[in-house]
Amino acid sequence: MSPDFASGTTAYVSSVANGVSSLTVTASVFDSNATMMVNGISTASGQASEAISLNVGNNPISIVVKAQNGATKTYLITVNRATASSSGRSGSSTASTNTIVTSTDGTLTLPAGRTGEVSLGDEVTISIPANATNRELIITIEKVLDTQKLLTGKNALASSIFEILKNFSENFNNPVTLTFAFDPASMNGNQKPSVFYYDEVKESWVEVGGGKVNGNHISIESNHFTKYAVFAVDLTAEEPTKNPSTDTETTVKFSDISGHWAEKNIKQAVSSGIVTGYSDSTFMPDKTVTRAEFAVMLMNTLKPQGAGTALTFTDSAKIGSWAQKAVAQAVQAGIIKGYEDSTFRPDEVITRAEMAAMLANALGQSTAANTATGFADDKDIPAWAKASVTYVKQAGVMQGKGNNQFAPQGHATRAEAITALLNMLAQKSK
Repeated sequence: MSPDFASGTTAYVSSVANGVSSLTVTASVFDSNATMMVNGISTASGQASEAISLNVGNNPISIVVKAQNGATKTYLITVNRATASSSGRSGSSTASTNTIVTSTDGTLTLPAGRTGEVSLGDEVTISIPANATNRELIITIEKVLDTQKLLTGKNALASSIFEILKNFSENFNNPVTLTFAFDPASMNGNQKPSVFYYDEVKESWVEVGGGKVNGNHISIESNHFTKYAVFAVDLTAEEPTKNPSTDTETTVKFSDISGHWAEKNIKQAVSSGIVTGYSDSTFMPDKTVTRAEFAVMLMNTLKPQGAGTALTFTDSAKIGSWAQKAVAQAVQAGIIKGYEDSTFRPDEVITRAEMAAMLANALGQSTAANTATGFADDKDIPAWAKASVTYVKQAGVMQGKGNNQFAPQGHATRAEAITALLNMLAQKSK
């Protein structure tokens, strides 16, 4: 592979047929004293690199050139391997449709049904498949200059912070690939790079799993845009679980649970694989729980078999990939039914009434009867939840909030959620 490198340009795009499953890169440095690495592997100038396997879709390849004085410059080549169905097509109209629309200045207008790629220098590259959306797409990438209010100080930045926007609020139909350059010098030997996005509602950074590292670049898939950055994450901060080979409990250490009323329950829930902590070594026991998050906790508790049923909620696309399977399993088990308007509303904070109904359903309790619950605020408990609330109260799964109030529209915390789940397990074992 030998694209022509132009002065001042560091991002390039190339396309190959589906039949091309690997390639090598041959590049030459201008200065004989400079060294070069292809995808993190040292490669001699003018010599072919090791064979690089190509997946269908976009494949980022980084070339890092280091001058004698230590200065480095990184080039990013994105190779698009065609799908099997399109590799044998020909004709001028098809060729035009398959042409990748590219931009390197951080802005891109992409016609509906086209494949595109937009980058901001070498720092960010976004690859958009043709099936990401069925409408015209306008993307802007901007570097965030005022970062102070966005940083907590718990994790160190390994890249700049970027705000990525598009011209509509809905999530993509199929994920796009985001590739970020990061500074390896910002990390010590006990850290790894990880991509985070900024949750504007909760005003906190959320780690994106499944990042793939190539040299000093890391790629993720996402179905939405917001602020993104690469952070240096301590390897020792990853959430502890049971060792699957020995079923022995590992030490659970979080910086924010000592002395908490649910400390023992938190340790038990984490060790049992019901829930995990955060990459900054916190558990956030008093943080509220969304409907999607509770579905995942509940399925982690019940450990059902199978992938669940196909989701038909009108907002299924808004359910994160990390929660899709759990929600599908819960629907198949009759635990979740969604709202009357056929939505699931995954990002809404779950109410105590909704949690009671899900727990009662999980325990096989009928929720048809509209019975008095005995709570002082019984009149505020929705009719559809009264039987569930009565059952979880009598079973010792959930209790009131004081003054004999159930607070049906109140929001449960992470500590309260895992405590109820452990109580549910105890009830199931009777």
